[in-house]
Amino acid sequence: MQPNYGARPGWLRRCVVGLLFASTISVTVGGTAAQPSTLDDVIALASAYVENLFGELSTIVTEEDYRQSYFPRASFNNNPRRLRLRSEFLLVLLENTSAWTGFRDIFEVNGNRVRDRQDRLAELFLGDTDDAMRQAQRIVDESSRYNLGTTGRTFNIPTYALSYLHPSNVQRFVFEKDGEGCGDNRAAWDISYEEVDVPTITRGFQNINLPSRGKFCIDSDTGTILKTEIRLSHPAFGSAVKATDATATVTFALDPDVELWVPNE
Repeated sequence: MQPNYGARPGWLRRCVVGLLFASTISVTVGGTAAQPSTLDDVIALASAYVENLFGELSTIVTEEDYRQSYFPRASFNNNPRRLRLRSEFLLVLLENTSAWTGFRDIFEVNGNRVRDRQDRLAELFLGDTDDAMRQAQRIVDESSRYNLGTTGRTFNIPTYALSYLHPSNVQRFVFEKDGEGCGDNRAAWDISYEEVDVPTITRGFQNINLPSRGKFCIDSDTGTILKTEIRLSHPAFGSAVKATDATATVTFALDPDVELWVPNE
């Protein structure tokens, strides 16, 4: 699906994005830069780009069209369960930290309204209330019940993989260049990554470490992120938790209204 975009001016602006998220349950920075010659150069550019982008995205309330597919191990070759969610999304810098978190407020499930659109997230943070974070987390917890499967998903926000490249996290990963020309961009590098530091950013049942692996498609001239992929595996815990393999892929596109590369698919 190719979504339409629109934005409104103000401290909090709005744009519309589409996000395709598939779970397999096995139970710029502006300007022209010199061509980087090493992987370290490209990662440094991408890290600076992400730091700048997060600051810009924190002023945008996003309307998200989000799809899930659920494949139980016993019926992996059968038709999966599918879910379509429409929601509002806001990226927020946690107070007194360098950590960013995303808040999703679902208002439609498979075409059926589950609440009125009330701009709840925007109103919380525009009001700058002391309990804004607590109320926002309550909204997220309320929305999370619509997810398919048994895996608790914190990594399914569209900017989650970008946080791996943030200066506060990038040292936790090792990177390897796999090729060039990804994302229909001759200057873009296809870069794989693996999380090697513990405790890991994503945690599982009983707070176990879940190291991330995946790929980035990065414009080597500007550091612009064109595509992200996360792969996670969660072991089984008796009958309480089924073994889970999950993949989240997000493609970014330039929104001319806000002049930012935002999640598109």
